[in-house]
Amino acid sequence: MKLNLRKMYRNMSPAVRTSFWFTICNFLQRGIALFTVPVFTRLLTTQEYGICNVYFTWAEIFIVFTSLQIPYEGLNNGLIRYEEDKDGYTSAAAGLILVITLLVSGVYLLLRNPIDRMTGLNGMIMKLMFIQLLFNPPLMLWLNRERFDFRYRWPVAVTVISTVLNPVISIIAVCNTRYKAEARIIGSVLTQSFFGFLVLCMLIYRGKVFFKKEYWHFALRFNLPLIFYYLSQLILNQADRVMINFFEGSGKAALYSMAYTAATIMMLLVSAVNGTFAPWMYRKLKQGQAKDIRRVAGGLCFLIAGATLAMSAFAPDLLRIMATEEYREAIWIIPPVSAGVFFVFLYTMFANMEMYFEENKGILLVSILCSAVNLLLNGIFIPACGYMAAGWTTLLCYGLLTILHYLLMKRACRKNRISNAVFPGKLFLAVSFFVIGFSFVILLVYRWNLLRYGILILEAGVLLISRKKLTGILRQMGNEDKKYEK
Repeated sequence: MKLNLRKMYRNMSPAVRTSFWFTICNFLQRGIALFTVPVFTRLLTTQEYGICNVYFTWAEIFIVFTSLQIPYEGLNNGLIRYEEDKDGYTSAAAGLILVITLLVSGVYLLLRNPIDRMTGLNGMIMKLMFIQLLFNPPLMLWLNRERFDFRYRWPVAVTVISTVLNPVISIIAVCNTRYKAEARIIGSVLTQSFFGFLVLCMLIYRGKVFFKKEYWHFALRFNLPLIFYYLSQLILNQADRVMINFFEGSGKAALYSMAYTAATIMMLLVSAVNGTFAPWMYRKLKQGQAKDIRRVAGGLCFLIAGATLAMSAFAPDLLRIMATEEYREAIWIIPPVSAGVFFVFLYTMFANMEMYFEENKGILLVSILCSAVNLLLNGIFIPACGYMAAGWTTLLCYGLLTILHYLLMKRACRKNRISNAVFPGKLFLAVSFFVIGFSFVILLVYRWNLLRYGILILEAGVLLISRKKLTGILRQMGNEDKKYEK
């Protein structure tokens, strides 16, 4: 068995091997984050834990403005465009992000008081955020550049070390001060800033370019039009926590964040599946074999739906492991949040198809529309019905986003003379209704543990019966990747 595994690993193409290790790193990062949740929920009060989650939420929003998300799509497209000077483009991108971050930091210092009131964070925490915003993007630039060139050894080493150091430093800091929320944040800032500073120096030394008009112009021209798309995605993913903090305080934001943390397990699965499915789908479309996508997409839909149901059914036990009794009421938010992740999986498949045909304008418009609807619904229902309403309003908006992306995807297929039956629409619709219905039903079942465990056993039996079909689908995608690399 060991020899077979070694042989399989040696036979992996560089792209598949790199994808494998980066996926392992992703699971490690999220896994350790989940593993340390029970520690921090016991070391911090709900208010302090809420402040930390609000901080990380605002950091994700601010980084859109300071980095323009250049370390992601902007980097990949730039490396393809300037293939003869990849080091130069990468270091120029780091220089551009550094300048933008310093400019945004200057704006913050001028408008510090209103910004502090808006975020609900004090000046010390905001200054820590800008240190993190300064050094996190260079680290992401380097990691994605290494992934682009199928190099994984150093990225894996750095990811493992930083992933372990982050909670260790944070726990030590929290245990040795009464400013526990700030101490938790400092652990994250110190770890990312240390590695980010080293990587920034290395990128500039290797590329020897800080400013080049052509490179900066391309990065800005490519990423600036997408800034509203990135913001709308963040609003859908993060605005509910910010609004709960505003309307009901950091304690309720902590409870809601706990439900989202539990759903992170679902996001791990969705990210891993989409990371393999998207490139496979692009190759099938390029080869004119769109019909092959239908069967695989249907199987993956059942897989994610099953994981959604299992997450909802297991929620009380999961929360008991992850947090104290103070967080108990968060179980009522997990079903809609998990169902929302299922719809993230669906609309991502449709959006990938749109991006393949370069139908980006529609993606931007529907994202802005659904974000506006989400803000409106949260503004109405959180004050009226309490913080739990945010889980259901977000689920509704993800459902709306999925429908709109499906219509845009169909239009893109018609324009490019591709069959509308690329995805099994009726199957997706039926499974979606079942997932939503189950999200309501499971709330009634939480009081009867035997019934819950019966649902989990039934799901495990279905998975066991269907294992050959599911492994066949995954194997089919893996085989196509090997053919492509060869």
